Amino acid sequence: MKLWLTLFLIITATIQSYATLENITCKKCHPIIFSEYQHSMHAKSSIFKDPVHKAVWDKHPDKAKNNYKCAKCHTPSDHDLISGKTKLSKNAIQENEPISCQACHTIESIEKHTKINKNKFTQKKKYFFSADKTRKGEKITFEEKSSYFGLMTKTSGSPYHDIDYSNKNFYNGNMCLGCHDHKQNGKNFSVCDMQIKNDDSKETCISCHMPKIQGSFVNLKNTKTHAFHGISIHTMNISLLSKHIKLSLHQTTKGFEVSIENKANHTLFAQPLRLSQLRVSIEKEDKNTHLESKNFMRIIGKNGKPAMPWVADSELKNTLIKAHEIRKVAYDIPLEKGDTVVIEFGYYLVNPKAAKKLGITDEHVTEFKVLTKKRVEI
Repeated sequence: MKLWLTLFLIITATIQSYATLENITCKKCHPIIFSEYQHSMHAKSSIFKDPVHKAVWDKHPDKAKNNYKCAKCHTPSDHDLISGKTKLSKNAIQENEPISCQACHTIESIEKHTKINKNKFTQKKKYFFSADKTRKGEKITFEEKSSYFGLMTKTSGSPYHDIDYSNKNFYNGNMCLGCHDHKQNGKNFSVCDMQIKNDDSKETCISCHMPKIQGSFVNLKNTKTHAFHGISIHTMNISLLSKHIKLSLHQTTKGFEVSIENKANHTLFAQPLRLSQLRVSIEKEDKNTHLESKNFMRIIGKNGKPAMPWVADSELKNTLIKAHEIRKVAYDIPLEKGDTVVIEFGYYLVNPKAAKKLGITDEHVTEFKVLTKKRVEI
């Protein structure tokens, strides 16, 4: 009897743990998007998959008290963790889908606050928001209609959830700003601020980071294209974003000048751990000369020294490239006919110096990622 009871409890616990995995249902109808999600930062935002977040958390004074305050953005799908009923643990949710499909598609509105914005989720069950310009304003519920005395059946909508195409936040990209806009620490110091500029370019967080690519978004019908759900310039083909960075070269009386035009609506790599970099080299016959790299960064600190985000109270340095800014870098090196100037602009997920201090050795984090490249023949 005890053996059967033990087996029953194990099976029940297993079923319950899988039942809390919200994406299992989504996978049935959206296999392509589900596959993309597996490689996204939303699927890897917890300390169990994100080496950067883990390294920072390991240094945080709240770790000793297991007082994890990052859950609202890093692990919102574990509702017990959000409500304080559980702590950080390597459970199925925190490890595999810390930010689930439902976590994003149930965002009804964004509350704006000085310290950090807040996502407000709909209280309606099985009610999802989405964007489709051809159906903007519609609210779709599942319907099944029979004709010819029940011989033919026609369905519309999803049997798993309602779909609301009227939420403007899913068209202007504001649904991302509950977590991705700005953050102040306990000292009311701005740790990160994307300084987003809304303009008439019609580019949004979604149009840039979730571009339309080949493949149907649902297997119930062929839609030909869908919004990319890899949701990370760090894991997707980052060349998709290269169109937002324009490189150009102009010769001057002393040498030449490289211009970096940021066509994005936000500051480039505003997170304090990031480091973007301009690399320039000159190919002359069989000789390749690498010039000194130019770094763009924001260093925060305390008492004149770099410090962790929760300690910092001042900005020590800021050379970040703002939205729509054209940054020019001059080189006092004359160019000759036949020279080829190779220009690269890219970034490190974590400044190599900071990565060393944090003990991060993951190659994906420490490697230099080329965002865009240009060759100019003189």
